[in-house]
Amino acid sequence: MRYFLSIIPPADLKPEDVPQSLMDAMGPWMEQNLASGALVSTGGLTPAEQGRRLKGHTGEIAVTDGPFAEAKEVIGGYAVFEAADMAGATTLAKTFLQLHLDHGLTDIVLELREIAGGANY
Repeated sequence: MRYFLSIIPPADLKPEDVPQSLMDAMGPWMEQNLASGALVSTGGLTPAEQGRRLKGHTGEIAVTDGPFAEAKEVIGGYAVFEAADMAGATTLAKTFLQLHLDHGLTDIVLELREIAGGANY
């Protein structure tokens, strides 16, 4: 089964504030988990200020450039995991979070959800 992990950093975290030691540790972690098939895809996202939000609730498509005032939490990145079950995906997510904790980023929130199908499932 596939799982989607949303990475929610502190709102004020800037790319230059991410410790180089974390980036150095992340490379081997990604390579190992890509090779095993546990990590399908991962990536960081540009700041919300560079994004767009599309809404269709009025029957018309409205496009709004970021930042989005109503956003309380902003997704900073994502990962897609392959695991036998939620317990396995949670274990993988814990190792990912531990990398952040070990390198001084203690205010990271991860949200893990099973992917319920889709074109690339």
